Parts: sequence; C-alpha cells; structure tokens
Amino acid sequence: MYPILILLTMKKDLSIFMRVGSFGVIFILFLMLFIVTVGVKSLDNTEFVFGTAAESDQTNWENTKRTLVLFNMNFGPLAGDLCTGYFLHTCSLSVLRSSKNPEKNGRDLFIGYLLVWISYSVVGLFGYIGFMGTNFSSYFE
Repeated sequence: MYPILILLTMKKDLSIFMRVGSFGVIFILFLMLFIVTVGVKSLDNTEFVFGTAAESDQTNWENTKRTLVLFNMNFGPLAGDLCTGYFLHTCSLSVLRSSKNPEKNGRDLFIGYLLVWISYSVVGLFGYIGFMGTNFSSYFE
C-alpha cells in the first residue's frame, strides 16, 4: 500500500523502473487476498490444535484434525527468504532521497516497514493455517 502512495506522489525525474515496480503492489495484494482466503476457508473446515513437531509428524491426514507447531528447529529453508526480503528493503533509500518532504522521511519509512511487517505476518499466519488445512491433504500423503 505504501508504494501506491509513492506512485501517486512521484516526481517526473524518477526512473521508469521505480514506476513499474510500484505496480507490482497490485499483484502482491491479489496474492495476499488468495492466501488469506485459503486460510479462512481452512479455519472453517479443519480442527486445529497446538502441539510439538513430534505430534505433527503423527498426524493422520485422513481426518480433519491438524496439529499446528508454533516452534520448530527446521528454519533453514526460510532463512534465505527472510534475508532476501530484508535485503530488498534497502531499495527504499532511493525513494527517500527523492521525496518532496524530506523532513517526513522517518515517519514514511516507519509506516513502510510497519506495513511490510503486517503483510509478512498475515501471509505467514494464514498461509501456514491455510495450507495445513484439509483442502491440501492430498499433497501431504
């Protein structure tokens, strides 16, 4: 949502890559809407309980009861995605350099990081719940 504001307030001297990149927000919003929809549908038709990784490994995928693991030591595959995501946040420096009101850069940067954190949290939570639901049981067998 923050890049939409940037797109609306951009000066004409900004590069075409920044303008085209701002349109990617629309596709990200569609992807987030899909993941939240899958998560909400899974909350409706699946019974979730909190447990450990060992209990999750014993899950019977034929029934509608699933074990959600809140902490797992298998975080290696996600570490690369997390590092890449936070590395890309440095792209905001070029946008901040060319802002109309540089005195508001701190506020704008905070709002941007807050919106990104909210979007990561929503996608992570609903994605985990959604793809553990009964709609995707055939992928885990």
